[in-house]
Amino acid sequence: MYLRKPDECEEIVMGILKKSTEESDNPDLRDRGYIYWRMLSTDPQATKFVVLGDKPEVSIDDTDGYDDAFLDNLIENISNLSSVYHITPEDIETP
Repeated sequence: MYLRKPDECEEIVMGILKKSTEESDNPDLRDRGYIYWRMLSTDPQATKFVVLGDKPEVSIDDTDGYDDAFLDNLIENISNLSSVYHITPEDIETP
């Protein structure tokens, strides 16, 4: 709201940010309030770019590029970091 109509919404947004940072018991909400407050107070143009900028398209299924056997191997090793990096344990080089 503030980024699109700063004159009309400044009081409302500042009130929300004040409540989220001073009255909230939720650390995630409080941290997010601090982040937005700092962004708005330091560089509104950069904030506008970050908040209102083009977002990448979210792909629902990105498994099409992987072989089924490879995916099965990653699932079997889901508790290992190798599955996070999309590398099978057999492909990891050891010194």
